[in-house]
Amino acid sequence: MEKRTILALILIMIIFWISNEFIWKKPVQRIQSQESVNTAEEFADPVGVGTVPEASKVIEESLNIPADPDLEINENIILENEKMIIQFSNYGGVITSIKMKNYFFNDQETHVDLIPFEEKMLKVVLETEDQNLISLSHQVFDYNITQNNSGVTFILRNDTGLFIKKYLLAEDYNLTLNITSENFTRISGYKLSLDTGIADSEDYVIEHPKEKLRDYKIISQINNEIEKYSLAKLKDKQEDIGKVDWASIRSKYFIMGIYADNLVNINQITSFNNNNSPAMELNIDIPRETFSHDYFLYLGPLIPENLSAYRSGFKKVMEGPFIEILRPVSNLFSAIFRFFRGFIPSYGIIIIIISILLKFLLYPLTHKSFESTHKMQKVTPLMKELQAKYKKDPQTLNQEMRKLYKEHNVSPLGGCLPMLLQMPIIFAIYPVIRYSIDMRQSSFLWLSDLSEPDKTLILPIAMAVFMFIQQKLMSPSKDKIAEMDEKQQAAQQSQKMMLYIMPVMMFFIFKSLSAGLVLYWTVFSIIGTIQQYFIKKKFD
Repeated sequence: MEKRTILALILIMIIFWISNEFIWKKPVQRIQSQESVNTAEEFADPVGVGTVPEASKVIEESLNIPADPDLEINENIILENEKMIIQFSNYGGVITSIKMKNYFFNDQETHVDLIPFEEKMLKVVLETEDQNLISLSHQVFDYNITQNNSGVTFILRNDTGLFIKKYLLAEDYNLTLNITSENFTRISGYKLSLDTGIADSEDYVIEHPKEKLRDYKIISQINNEIEKYSLAKLKDKQEDIGKVDWASIRSKYFIMGIYADNLVNINQITSFNNNNSPAMELNIDIPRETFSHDYFLYLGPLIPENLSAYRSGFKKVMEGPFIEILRPVSNLFSAIFRFFRGFIPSYGIIIIIISILLKFLLYPLTHKSFESTHKMQKVTPLMKELQAKYKKDPQTLNQEMRKLYKEHNVSPLGGCLPMLLQMPIIFAIYPVIRYSIDMRQSSFLWLSDLSEPDKTLILPIAMAVFMFIQQKLMSPSKDKIAEMDEKQQAAQQSQKMMLYIMPVMMFFIFKSLSAGLVLYWTVFSIIGTIQQYFIKKKFD
């Protein structure tokens, strides 16, 4: 393997590793509090105590709500459609559970619930004109359910007016919320809280909570710009000011999204860590004490078609490749996977087929690369002569080198071409395998979930072994090394070191990646080894 090829491979894999481990975010206008909420180190003990942001003091101010002895707390109010079961409580008029009917944990019995245990979502805190806060979370609302069980209305009365929260369950994973106030009290705004965060939906994440650091995020569109906070970035509370188009909390496969109609002025998002989950609170200004605000929520899996239908631009919450220009390629691979899934039941087999097809599509370049490497080995002595002859005249040396390359039809970068093309492909495939909801809990042979790392390490080891064999086949024979001068032999010695270092390095990079991606690269390496054997036999 040429030195340039080795360096290119190392550089590309380092970039890939960095893109896998770290997340960059584009800032908007922001006030960052120094108040520590939950640090990443707390993942050593996944059970932590969340901290709700305090913009002002919450006061126990009387709302002049008359006592109603017949009004009791009911925490088992249910709305249900074909996709989900939502449970409400009239104690605060909040959501306490969002169960996915079609998604389960590994036991295939326990439904995925988007709300963590004993948490309450969509709490309302009123902001008074003197900037004090009044929480409605401890008020018992009267309620009534629609005749077709598709909606529930929570009503809170005082001696001056009404405060109403009306939920309507739509099709699929959509829910609407209307908040109405009719002279309820003297307020200048209110806060709508999604401080529950989003619950763990994967057994692997429960066993390895540090996985949440990169997959669990707050994603929003503020002033037409996308703002992202991974859980790893929420060591401190973040306050983003601007016109909020939409906001969301996402895990690896599920998301809770919210946006309001154009009449609602959401002017700030406060993002924070609550019990090791990203959480947020929306701040809404109101022009008068009587108002009616409509909110639209998406509560479900990250399915591209659903996200596009929910809200313009909301599909941007989907994970894409590290290099944004590759997103169309990633979308193409997603479509190819779905096409094959129509008649092939196993994603493992689909990955193998795609690996083989891509390897054969790239075969002409692989052949050209080896041919270029072979020619370079032949012209190396001539290159050394030119370097010795024009060592004091770099300009003439470059001209003569170009003539030499042209005369022998050699490209110094020819050996890098296949690798340079393979890496964008793997960058594009990576988010498809890791984050596609279709790949969730997809098993193959001993692998229980292709989207998670191979716990047995069989695949990463096999990949490293075949990579070593493939590189060994690309190395010049002992006879050719014997014909080289001392400098060339020294260079070969350093490349021989890389022969052992590269597979080991790749093993440590890939062992923590999705098993499906490692399966793809392993099959790619196996086919490459076979191709390399016959190409080498031809040129030797």
